[in-house]
Amino acid sequence: MIRYLNALCVSAVLAAPLPAMAQSLADTFVAAYENSNLLDQNRALLRAADEDVAIAVASMRPVLNFIAGVDVQAASGPTPVSLTMSFNLSADITLIDFGRGRLAKEAAKAQVLATRQALVNVEQQVLLDAVSVFMDVRTAIEAVALQQATVRVITRELSAARERFELGEVTRTDVSLAEARLAAARSQLAAAEGDLAAAREGYKLVTASYPGNPRRAPALP
Repeated sequence: MIRYLNALCVSAVLAAPLPAMAQSLADTFVAAYENSNLLDQNRALLRAADEDVAIAVASMRPVLNFIAGVDVQAASGPTPVSLTMSFNLSADITLIDFGRGRLAKEAAKAQVLATRQALVNVEQQVLLDAVSVFMDVRTAIEAVALQQATVRVITRELSAARERFELGEVTRTDVSLAEARLAAARSQLAAAEGDLAAAREGYKLVTASYPGNPRRAPALP
């Protein structure tokens, strides 16, 4: 019986919903860096530029060519088959190219440096986008919480205005004004919720996942 109760307790704990993990700005950096297709594309460009350097260097080295062949012919007489083998070997080396090979190698190296710097710039842009979407989500969450609090306060004010109207302390105009304020607050809440949904989609676009419970951003150094 005790084992059965222990098993039930363990099952209940496992089935209980877990609280959302707080997500830091560093987590957002990692997710954006690991899931950026733009970074993958620029890394591929850098690898291609490195290969161009190897190709430019190889073009300045000797080139060895060889051709091997076998010729089989049927013949009459005591030897029915004639076998002929051939092998040709040649080497090409550039003695004078008026500096074209060296310039091609230097140009390829310069292209590698430019591509590497472009990759650094893309990395900085990815991290900047991560900060932007993180702060957008944080700001949208705070705005929704503020509008929700405003709706709650104005709802209580409207209830109080209706009670005072029944007691004859205020006019119907006062009640209508409170109702109008509540409608405006609800409209602003809906707009804030829409901004939060848009911020969450922007976060997913940068990090490939929706945000959890973003923590407060760290203080500036």
